[in-house]
Amino acid sequence: MKKYIASSLETHLFFGRIMKEHELFLQAAFQAGETGYRNRANCYRESFEKVLRQAVRLADGAVGEDVLRSGEVFTEFTVTAEQQTERLTKIPIDFRITQAEKRLRAGCVNSMDRRMAGQISQLNQHVLREANHYLRILKEERV
Repeated sequence: MKKYIASSLETHLFFGRIMKEHELFLQAAFQAGETGYRNRANCYRESFEKVLRQAVRLADGAVGEDVLRSGEVFTEFTVTAEQQTERLTKIPIDFRITQAEKRLRAGCVNSMDRRMAGQISQLNQHVLREANHYLRILKEERV
C-alpha cells in the first residue's frame, strides 16, 4: 500500500505540473480574439492545478527523497519563472502550489492507511476521467 501511495503521488506531482504548464502555454499562445480556446485552456489549467494542489497536500511525508531532489517536482527557478510568466502574459498563476512543493518532506509518514489509499484511489480515478475527457476534446477538435 505504501508503494502504491508514493508511486501515485510522485506521478501526480510530475504530470500535474507538466499538464498545468502545457495548458498555460496553450492559453498564452492563443490570440486575444480566440476567447473560446483561451477560456477552454484556462479551464483545463485550473483543473490540473486543482489536481496538483491535492497531490501536493497528500504527498507531504509520503514521497521519496529522490523524487523531491530530482528537479522533476520543482527547481530553484520555478517560482521566478512562474512570476515572470504571469507578469508577461497576465495569466494568473497560483504560486502557492510551488511554495507548498518546496516544503514537501520525504518518507516521514508512518501510517499510510486505507483512508489515505482511498483518497489516492479517488484522485487517480479523477485524473483518469479528466485525461479521457481532455483527449476526447482534442480528438474532436482535429476532425
